[in-house]
Amino acid sequence: PAGAGPRHLRAAAMAGFVRELERRAGPALRLEQRAAGGVGCVVWDAALVLAKFLETGACPLARRHVLELGAGTGAVGIMAATLGANVTVTDLEELQELLLVNIENNKHLVTGSVRAKVLKWGEDVTEFQPPPDYILMADCIYYEESLEPLLKTLKDLTGPDTCVLCCYEQRTMGKNPEIERKYFELLQRDFELERIPLDRHDEEYRSEDIHIVSIHRKQLVGAQ
Repeated sequence: PAGAGPRHLRAAAMAGFVRELERRAGPALRLEQRAAGGVGCVVWDAALVLAKFLETGACPLARRHVLELGAGTGAVGIMAATLGANVTVTDLEELQELLLVNIENNKHLVTGSVRAKVLKWGEDVTEFQPPPDYILMADCIYYEESLEPLLKTLKDLTGPDTCVLCCYEQRTMGKNPEIERKYFELLQRDFELERIPLDRHDEEYRSEDIHIVSIHRKQLVGAQ
């Protein structure tokens, strides 16, 4: 499309093909994409950056309980499962078939566990309790109408020790900057944010316009 940057053109060109995501140890992940079905059916660059960041070992994942929000193809959550985490990848009902295909395609690489479940932001999260050790999110903040439901879900899911890793591509087109600003403004009411420096990202899978933010619940003053 006119005005689209090379990232978006690359993602569009890949749609409908298997995307291989190489790993530091062992065979690559094989991730199916779909030509139709919306943005959730493509492996976006932010997902690659976050998946490869997990491989750096910056966050201990073995035997940890991990939940991915807006998982799409499942790239990030499946990578976490190959690193020993017990992962639940979540998205809307219409993405479940693609998630199950990718879990099946990569199950021989998983050293923890991985399952797919429906989670619609803003709705009840009782079945996902107790709070996970990590919540993973890649490119989840581009729809203004989803900000409030997403923030509610984050508040409902996180415990005092939950670490949320949010990776997003900074976009300058249209309303994207305003949506990003609003998201982080709302987020900071309940959460502490820390940007992970670029030099701590994977040496190859990094970009100046893709950011990883570590997010924790604010601790109540006087809380034990």
